[in-house]
Amino acid sequence: MENLIIRQVRDSDIGEIKNIVRAAFDRPGKDQYFNEWEFVDKVRNDSGFIPELCLVAISDNEIIGYILLSRALIGKNEGLALGPLAVRPDCQRKGIGKRLIEHGIEKAKEYNFDWIALTGGDYYKQFGFESALVYGIKLGYNHPENPYLKIKFLNTNKNVFGNMRFCDSFYDENGDLL
Repeated sequence: MENLIIRQVRDSDIGEIKNIVRAAFDRPGKDQYFNEWEFVDKVRNDSGFIPELCLVAISDNEIIGYILLSRALIGKNEGLALGPLAVRPDCQRKGIGKRLIEHGIEKAKEYNFDWIALTGGDYYKQFGFESALVYGIKLGYNHPENPYLKIKFLNTNKNVFGNMRFCDSFYDENGDLL
């Protein structure tokens, strides 16, 4: 999309963003409280929220995509977690998600973060994300998402290892990752 604009989220965008994230992620049987679209609001009240790294893609004055990068820790090393990333279903497979990720990576570099991690599949390899397990980084002992944990180092310092922790909004009252 040639007329795509990426900008920081505004308070007035939240309802529209939640609808896009829900349309992208909602499936039969999906928990209606602990889900990706509820993070849109939940993370905004978290100390891990960075307004400048909460972005939307706009085309023809409509929000069509969303990306959130929030503070995360690996051991005592601070970096970023990417997610959720969502594109309105009728706009998917047009490079919008790719543009949001590339823009998010550039913003993370501007803010001098050392790494970005996420849980996801092989799609993210094209952006330089690789298995975090190779570096001794995991979500916890035998966590089912460990094989999907990916990391992209934004500088040459790869001396990061240990358990990864997203910001508090990503955990339930028992401390389990949502």
